[in-house]
Amino acid sequence: MENKKDLLTIGELAHMAGVTIRTLQYYDQKNLLKPVVTEGGRRKYTRDDVLRLEQILFLKSLGFSLDEIDTKILKYNNKADLVEVFRQQRKVLIGQIEHLNNMVDMLDAAIVETKNSQEINMDCIIAIIESMKRGNSYGFLVRYFNNEQLKSFATRLFDVSYGLNAKEVFDKLQELYEKGVDPEGKEGQYLAKLWWDMVNEFTYGDVDLLKAMINAGRDIQNWPDEVKDIKKPIGSFLAKALNSYIYNNSLEKSIRNLWMLSK
Repeated sequence: MENKKDLLTIGELAHMAGVTIRTLQYYDQKNLLKPVVTEGGRRKYTRDDVLRLEQILFLKSLGFSLDEIDTKILKYNNKADLVEVFRQQRKVLIGQIEHLNNMVDMLDAAIVETKNSQEINMDCIIAIIESMKRGNSYGFLVRYFNNEQLKSFATRLFDVSYGLNAKEVFDKLQELYEKGVDPEGKEGQYLAKLWWDMVNEFTYGDVDLLKAMINAGRDIQNWPDEVKDIKKPIGSFLAKALNSYIYNNSLEKSIRNLWMLSK
């Protein structure tokens, strides 16, 4: 039996550990931290209970649930099982870190857009953030759209198939650029077709929206640093591939003229 002087009341332990009395009562109910009952019928905590509480609070700070702490950690069967529990929780924490980093990137994008805009356009800012949430780094392009065009862009944000298609095309562009492929050759022209089809799917045949997208592409030198890795592939490879594709295929005259006016 512990020395009575070493025993702590629930209030004393709560104060020492920086938790509430209700928290300790809950741990008692969950059989995580059971006080001893003195001869006088009072419930007191021992030095071992203090150490156990420190373990519980530390494990909770790592994101473990009380059930996991009770069944998988404090009552672990062998070292291998305990190592695996910690490894799984490590993966969870890394995922949370990545999520927080993404949130910071979104806020940075919102800050930049707000500073660069002459007028505050919440629709534009939200569109950029939503685009980034879906793994699309090119949400900044909305600054080239008017309000009606912005609505068209917003509908595309929720089109999963379009987002996957766009990622495949961007990845292919990066691959061909790094391989040093001729933009006017077979592979380059196939990519130009994929790109042009993607643009047409996005614009729904809206000439004004197409013009806005072409103008955005022509302004590549002013694109933000977040997309600097794709600026050279677009400027050095895609532009040449599209020029060749547009002039060598049976596109409408109005589209050709629009491309020329935007150059």
